[in-house]
Amino acid sequence: MNDTASIVAALDASKATRVWFTTDFWSLSKPTRAKEAKLGYNVVDAIKQRSNQVKHVVYNSGAGADAAPTKMQEFWSKVDVERYMEKELGPLKITWSVLRPVAFLENLDDQKNGNPLKKGKIKMLTKPNIAVEYISCKDIGKGSAELLMHPELYAGQKIDAATCEHTGPELADILSEVSGTTCTYSMSVPRVILYLFVRQLYYLVTWIEQGGYDETDIDAFKKVVPDCQDAKAWFSAKGKWADGEKFVSKSIE
Repeated sequence: MNDTASIVAALDASKATRVWFTTDFWSLSKPTRAKEAKLGYNVVDAIKQRSNQVKHVVYNSGAGADAAPTKMQEFWSKVDVERYMEKELGPLKITWSVLRPVAFLENLDDQKNGNPLKKGKIKMLTKPNIAVEYISCKDIGKGSAELLMHPELYAGQKIDAATCEHTGPELADILSEVSGTTCTYSMSVPRVILYLFVRQLYYLVTWIEQGGYDETDIDAFKKVVPDCQDAKAWFSAKGKWADGEKFVSKSIE
């Protein structure tokens, strides 16, 4: 995505008439708002070069991105891409849609980033009493597919994507029921550690705690993906702890 010509070549090889893409702030070396936005600009610029071929584009952004403080660079970089896409593709009669997910349920079992789902415990970055909106990556995929396959319904729309909302203890209660093991909730990283070593993540977590995702409409997204997973369904589908030990209770279908 750093090379527009490479993206054009992919469009030529695939003969795609519809394109889905996203950008990843955290994948960049020394990430900045401008660096991430440039990745999105490159995709849009490639699509412009094949405007006789591509008819509809879907971009995955972030819920509440344009309501976040400007210091949250990984949100505003996505707003920059949204705005560029709208501005550049509109005159070419190429339609677009944006999906804006909230926090991932997969963050609750994220061994790569130091938060595996250990037996009897569930951890997240937010304080216990804070209700956080969540969605599974599977449902992000389903929502993206709906927007991609039905431009007649979603062209020009920016849709927030969330399927459930829970505090930490609520998640622990749900996991206890599903796993057959009494579970407790705790914060995964001390707040001071986030502030000192992962400042952008600190800004994100404190913004969520201040109601950053509160405007998301869960019922609206359920109309896009009626069979979406709530937390109970997600834990049930997982069916095991991070070390591979299976839950005692039978998973729901």
